[in-house]
Amino acid sequence: MNKDNLYAFLLVAFFLAHFCHGQSMDYSKCSGGISLSPNNFYSLAFQGKKGIDKKNLYGYETSREVSKNQIWLFFDTPSSGLLNLNLKRYTEKFHVYMFEEKGGQICQELEEQGAKFIFSESNSVDLDAEFIFVEEALRYAVVLMAEDGIKDSLDFSFDFSPQDEFGNEIVDSLLFDLTTHGNAHEYQIHVRDAVTRRPVKSKISLTGANEINGAYVASELILNVRKNIKVCELKIDAEGYFSFDKKDHSILVKNGLKDTVFLKPLVRGAVAKIDEIYFAAGLSTILEESAPKLNRLRDFLLVNPNVNIEIQGHVNGDGSQSFSSKRLSKKRAKGIVQHLVAAGISPKRLSAKGFGFTNPVYAFPETEMQKEANRRVEILIK
Repeated sequence: MNKDNLYAFLLVAFFLAHFCHGQSMDYSKCSGGISLSPNNFYSLAFQGKKGIDKKNLYGYETSREVSKNQIWLFFDTPSSGLLNLNLKRYTEKFHVYMFEEKGGQICQELEEQGAKFIFSESNSVDLDAEFIFVEEALRYAVVLMAEDGIKDSLDFSFDFSPQDEFGNEIVDSLLFDLTTHGNAHEYQIHVRDAVTRRPVKSKISLTGANEINGAYVASELILNVRKNIKVCELKIDAEGYFSFDKKDHSILVKNGLKDTVFLKPLVRGAVAKIDEIYFAAGLSTILEESAPKLNRLRDFLLVNPNVNIEIQGHVNGDGSQSFSSKRLSKKRAKGIVQHLVAAGISPKRLSAKGFGFTNPVYAFPETEMQKEANRRVEILIK
């Protein structure tokens, strides 16, 4: 399965998981709109709403009645660039609207008619290759509208290419060269997108070795080292990506002095394991040894303010799916949520779920290592 298909699969799984567990996702309103990542494929169905939108799309639509059967999508621009909307419909009639806002509260700006109307298209079989130049640090809303009661699906993607107003490609790259003349060797860290292999400007933290200790912002960091460094912790954070941690990071003069770190982009529906979170045996009490990783999870959420996560708890067991194991795993997940809220993360961005022993890494664990792999905490990007 290639990466594009994997992204599509994860996204569909995310929506199915919410529907199957009875969670409401009313994205037919601006307040419930879905924030999308660029350059991913999505498939989403209308909710079959009935009735007329009495506000007529906040007064922006004056030529026709507006159905309540809408899908609201948001896109936040990391830079200026070219946004390509590709939408394929399966309904008899289909409308799309696009708006731009600058103040950070798009629903309020629409209510006050302060948002900028970009375009609308109607009665097209497909909306293919609608190219729009978008500006940096703005939010764009795309409203898809079908007739009453329609529950058909849409396939669509927002393809984004960072460009300046003259059509030149923008690469989010920053070279930070701290080398000086002398006999010291150069050590380089290059941070790249795991999918596109392009540079990613990131916060790079190095600890454990006095000569290079520090926090730097760069996609390519160059430092001087005079000798082998055996113990060093490397942490890398960038908005829109999973964090990267590596303990006991060795820098060896003889090994070329270059490390390339590939950051995995955040994709709605993706799941990542959070290592080194420990609980008291059989209890939901979080042990003090977990503090560093919990703080890293807090930092990850601070770096990515538009990301919501579900904390998923798993325990080891004997293969049963007992109520007690699910209850324990959920209590542990809730404990992590409470820790993050106490650390300043909005509770609206967090939820907790316990899986008990229903989804083990090893169905029949034989070693302590396998049992430990089953006792884990994961996060789901929502």
